[in-house]
Amino acid sequence: MKRFRLLTKEELDAVRPEFVRYLASEGIAADDWTRKQAEHPEEIQACLEDFSQRFWEGATAAIQCIEHSPSEGDLWLFQFEETEAKLIRCLRKGDSITWSEGGKTFEQEARGQEIFQLLEQGAKPCDLERFKTYQTEMNGTTGATN
Repeated sequence: MKRFRLLTKEELDAVRPEFVRYLASEGIAADDWTRKQAEHPEEIQACLEDFSQRFWEGATAAIQCIEHSPSEGDLWLFQFEETEAKLIRCLRKGDSITWSEGGKTFEQEARGQEIFQLLEQGAKPCDLERFKTYQTEMNGTTGATN
């Protein structure tokens, strides 16, 4: 089942050394790759799909926290465990701050897909300390809501 999109040309160029190692592990040498591009484009597509799947699985597995700011003053921070995600939202309007928190559970196999969807919406990985800083700030104020 396809869970992730293909890497773009730019993304593939950025991870070229990893892609070359992947091809070598599949027994595909540079001249074979060139020949396959001309003679067997379906094999090229299959390789790109497999590599993209492996890349996204590895990339999302390494992410613990993500932040997303869909508009100015609106910050969403997610912390991912194996089968759940915690959410803190900090909404700043002028001198007013509104806090919200929540969470979501999911199957362990779906963790990468959850992270991938947020990345596709413009979220960026952040470190756990950033999440904890906001969590401490939220817990130190009144007005946190679920």
